[in-house]
Amino acid sequence: MANTLGENKTVLINGINIGYVDWGGEGRNIVLLHGLQDTARNWDHIAKELSENYHVFAVDARGHGNSDWVPGQYQFDKYVQDVKGFLEELDLQDVVLIGHSAGGKYAFTHTANDSSRVSGLVIIDMDPDAVNPGSGNMFVRYREESDEWADLQSVVERLRSREPKTSEEILNHLAEIMTNPLPNGGRVWKRDRQIVLEYERPEAWHILPTINVKTLIIRGSESPLLRLEVAEKMNEIIPNCELVQISNGGHWCLDENPKEVIHHLNSFIKSLS
Repeated sequence: MANTLGENKTVLINGINIGYVDWGGEGRNIVLLHGLQDTARNWDHIAKELSENYHVFAVDARGHGNSDWVPGQYQFDKYVQDVKGFLEELDLQDVVLIGHSAGGKYAFTHTANDSSRVSGLVIIDMDPDAVNPGSGNMFVRYREESDEWADLQSVVERLRSREPKTSEEILNHLAEIMTNPLPNGGRVWKRDRQIVLEYERPEAWHILPTINVKTLIIRGSESPLLRLEVAEKMNEIIPNCELVQISNGGHWCLDENPKEVIHHLNSFIKSLS
């Protein structure tokens, strides 16, 4: 039976505590991987819907959310190893691995390396390039802005600037779960700042042809990060792949148009049966 709030849990993987949210549910296992600076709880509005038909897990990447901070250990390969470790430690089989942004790259890299526990893959708005012109300004901002905010509303406005079409309800929820309260009434990002400084973006085109499970690429129609020509090339290279675009949504289309994203996720998961 689905848990309407999700249950916060931790598991020891590769020597560190990894936080995750277990939404319960029955049937095929769904594992959700968030993007850089986000948390497992960023998936709440998606996970709640999916858990009506599936057993859903949302994972905090190392250095994010409720997972341990491990400065100096935020290399790309370590995130991929954590995905493998999570599936093995919970002994999950028949998994649909769904990743957004950086989580999408961890998801498709793990699947290319080892698909033994994966039956389907969803990549949400992430490319295989080492350099992305659409993300350059984003990283400048990440590195230059303070980790602390005057109040919750300041966080809401910061999030609105990255995903302007997201509803007020979701923005307020994200602001709360992505930050921790400070004694002075302010808020601070719920992640280790060092992850932004250590973030790696390796080129990964060469592994796409080795993905041997059915794959769905979801692109926000207004996304500057996953350009249409890149998404179409990925769709051609991955052997068993489909590409869909989410209307009225950018890089964070899962927040801006969640209804359409959930529709495509459900259709894809059902197609695997």
